[in-house]
Amino acid sequence: MTNSNARNPYSALVNSALDAASMHGTAFTQIYRDTAMAHAAAVDARFAGRGAEWPMPLAGVPVTIKDNIDVAGEPTAAGSPAVMEAASPAATDADVVRRLRTAGAIILGKTAMSELALSSVGLIEQTQRLPNPLDPRRVPGGSSCGAAVSVAVGAAWAALGTDTGGSVQIPAALCGLVGFKPSASQISRDGVFPLSQHLDSVGVIAKSARRCRMVYDVIAQQAPKRLPNSMPRPIKGLRFAVPKNYVLTDLEPTVAKAFEQTLSLLSAQGAVLEDIHLPALDRVPDVYLGGGFSMAELYARLRSRGALAKSLISSRAFSRIEQGGVLLAADMIDRLALRASLVESAANQTRDWDALLMPTCPIPAPLISAVADDAGYGHHNMLLMRNTRAANVLDRCAITLPADRRERLPVGVTLMGLHGQDEALLEIAEALEGLLPGRGAL
Repeated sequence: MTNSNARNPYSALVNSALDAASMHGTAFTQIYRDTAMAHAAAVDARFAGRGAEWPMPLAGVPVTIKDNIDVAGEPTAAGSPAVMEAASPAATDADVVRRLRTAGAIILGKTAMSELALSSVGLIEQTQRLPNPLDPRRVPGGSSCGAAVSVAVGAAWAALGTDTGGSVQIPAALCGLVGFKPSASQISRDGVFPLSQHLDSVGVIAKSARRCRMVYDVIAQQAPKRLPNSMPRPIKGLRFAVPKNYVLTDLEPTVAKAFEQTLSLLSAQGAVLEDIHLPALDRVPDVYLGGGFSMAELYARLRSRGALAKSLISSRAFSRIEQGGVLLAADMIDRLALRASLVESAANQTRDWDALLMPTCPIPAPLISAVADDAGYGHHNMLLMRNTRAANVLDRCAITLPADRRERLPVGVTLMGLHGQDEALLEIAEALEGLLPGRGAL
């Protein structure tokens, strides 16, 4: 480290992140170079000479914000030209952004996302293509694709995304990262462009479960109950349920192998593993029949904002949004009632376990060529979110961890906890992460 970097560690950290962001510009819609460096310099000046003391929870660390979360003075486009055309600059930061700033984080920029958060594949259009940083022939996953890429390439210490059916977990898993989807009620969504008020969560992508926990502790609406540097929970004696539903069917061999390896590691450490059948899981796809209530919510939101211009919305996105415009009120009520019953049923059946375990996605990152046509796109889009959307429908918290960081093509394993048990789930994730191959120092 040069003398200048030693004297100004936060400025050096942010400058390095900005360099990485500039090299991967398609991951961003905005990069705040001047303000980020100014804020980093202010942190350096404020805490000069304090050595290793950690003055604020997130002092000086660069964080990126998905482009459906308000940053004061910037329009929030949600990845959509139609929304951008109708948008005005945000008057204030979203609650989560305000909390990050208060904790000392440096907002580095806003990240690109799938149009209206409707794709689990990511940005793969010729005019705006964001490849997977681990293999540019492959998709990064979505819809928080820019968030995941910003972390993977070193442009962010952590990134905020949103998750309605896996939009944090999927890109995290496909890019070899940790993605945490908190319980929806734990994080304020004030200042977040909604896809579904019933299914949305604000989540975190980072290189470790510990970093996700540190960000969660800052943005959560309730103060954490544990000490900041508390040790991970011991694995021995923890009880994990492994659902023998569709979440374990049609797994690619690399996914099946990684998942079985994870189960073996847990068992060897004294964890209790039990196969269960969870009927509520089998009904999750029924919530999405006819587009589901989330498309009706999005249709109404776009219409109220004057952002339903078909010419400004891609055909793939518009075909889904249209479903929301024709969904009968009676059908929407039925879907919401079904969802409520599934939430209650799943919670009652799984209260005795510390977490559910399943593969995050049944496949690794698909090749971009495999999703080029509508048939391939539709197939892979649904397959990637097949497992992850259960956490949203069943109103739970979930976190994906890289099953083996040594693999060139990452595979994620998901831990899913009961609603409101976010802190306990993060503690378990930190403990499991320490066992997984290739963990290394992060």
